[in-house]
Amino acid sequence: MTGRLKQLVEDVQARADRGNAGGGAESPPWLKQVAMLTGVLAAFAGFLTVRGTNLANDAIYESNQAILAQAKFSDAWAEYQADSIKARVVETALAASSAVPPDKRASLEADAADLRSRQPKSKEAATALADDRERHLKMGLRHLAEKDLLGYAGLAAQLGIALASVAALVRMRTAFYAGIATGTIAIAITAYAFAMH
Repeated sequence: MTGRLKQLVEDVQARADRGNAGGGAESPPWLKQVAMLTGVLAAFAGFLTVRGTNLANDAIYESNQAILAQAKFSDAWAEYQADSIKARVVETALAASSAVPPDKRASLEADAADLRSRQPKSKEAATALADDRERHLKMGLRHLAEKDLLGYAGLAAQLGIALASVAALVRMRTAFYAGIATGTIAIAITAYAFAMH
């Protein structure tokens, strides 16, 4: 195994030496396309970096919104529960005591009815806020999933750049084709990430 690796390193070194000794006069025609491939992949990798940063920022924003929705949900649910407890206390007081004067009884019954009438609105608001929290959490997770995919695409683009550079250095067409294939994989991963979104 080490003998084969040593032979491969010597072959690559010999190719590099021949390329440097020739002064570029005998450059293969495909070598001109290496610079174009490298430039395209570098621009693509830059786009992926910026898009990944934006997705991370969007995920943070969604997380913050989910936290705010959770706090508002807690307040709305606490209000719903407080109204329920207050109404139950008034209803229990009315049921337990027949000595309450009629004018006070009417006032207490009106208070209990008012507390019970506010409960559906409080519960509806709390439910809407819980749904809002879940929506923000899901959006944040979608942004992070897309960011992860674009990270893999960026890795593939960088690998394509490295392979193209190796191809230019050692004048090995196989490395150039591998760089093209890796760049194509980067584009496919990006297309998949955008299709998911």
